[in-house]
Amino acid sequence: MRSVRSALLLVTAFLAASPAGGNPAPRLYRWVDQQGKVHYSDTVPAEAIRHRRVVYDKKQLRKLKVVEKPKTREELARETRLAQLRREEKRLLEEQLAKDRALLRTYRSEEDLQLALQGQLNTIDARIRVLEANIQRLQSLLKQRIAKAAEIERNGRKVPKNLAQDIASLRSQIRLSKTKIAHETQAKEALQRKFARDLERFRRLQAHFQQAEAVATTRPDTRASAKQRIILSVAHCRPAVDCDRAWQLARIYVQTHATTPLFINSDTILHTQDPRRDQDIALTVARIRGKGEDTLFLDVRCKLSTVGQELCHSEPVREMRAGFPAFIESGLKASSAQ
Repeated sequence: MRSVRSALLLVTAFLAASPAGGNPAPRLYRWVDQQGKVHYSDTVPAEAIRHRRVVYDKKQLRKLKVVEKPKTREELARETRLAQLRREEKRLLEEQLAKDRALLRTYRSEEDLQLALQGQLNTIDARIRVLEANIQRLQSLLKQRIAKAAEIERNGRKVPKNLAQDIASLRSQIRLSKTKIAHETQAKEALQRKFARDLERFRRLQAHFQQAEAVATTRPDTRASAKQRIILSVAHCRPAVDCDRAWQLARIYVQTHATTPLFINSDTILHTQDPRRDQDIALTVARIRGKGEDTLFLDVRCKLSTVGQELCHSEPVREMRAGFPAFIESGLKASSAQ
């Protein structure tokens, strides 16, 4: 109470000393120093430049604006890195959306997808049948050559070199044809897996575009006057060793913490639907490829409303963002220990 009275007396003194006339209303500055002491002044001394300060209309004691303290090199570096990560996130999203548009342009219905799949499967099956017929022909020739060679040996003669080479060549051609059949079978299985993904994506897109139009969103760390330190919610993995597992863990984290359903579920981007309620939390994880390691970047979207903005800057959301790297790291450690 004593400090409040002192502050009020100081403000009253400044008001009493204000010059009269038609000049622009003088300003009053308030800041708190490193020791926690509150200062009021009609000028900003050099030592106050590095502190956050509030600017008032000195006559009416009306708050005009807030001047944040200058950012440190570390804060500027984190802002730059966050902007880079979000540019990569946007690029990956645009790539996926381009694929989605192509999918919708190519097929009008699930039946179109089924017909396209069956046509490609029929083509592969036809190639396999040709290879199988060729194997039967080669095996028949091989059987004849082997019988001839056996007869020559029974007569006590040495098998001619060209006959032995012919047998070896036929066996090699048979092995090659069987290898081609195995590759065609793998291609067929891969095509069926791709079809299953495309069909799921097609259904999601149709359901999505039948809903209401997109909702405006906001993100954390977008306030110019935010006091809280920027969070870089990133985890790293080595592509040849643990990135597949890290991506599975990222998917689990998104499905656990987001309140909106998963809309994009690819190898490079996880993206839940936009928030439609004030209490919704939508998440995106981008897998940014690197030379020695990949970066997994978690980002948050909230509804662009007063409640949504407060939610995006709330402590629970900050804790959720900060917990993402630890979750990935601990999951990878647990996997390697098994």
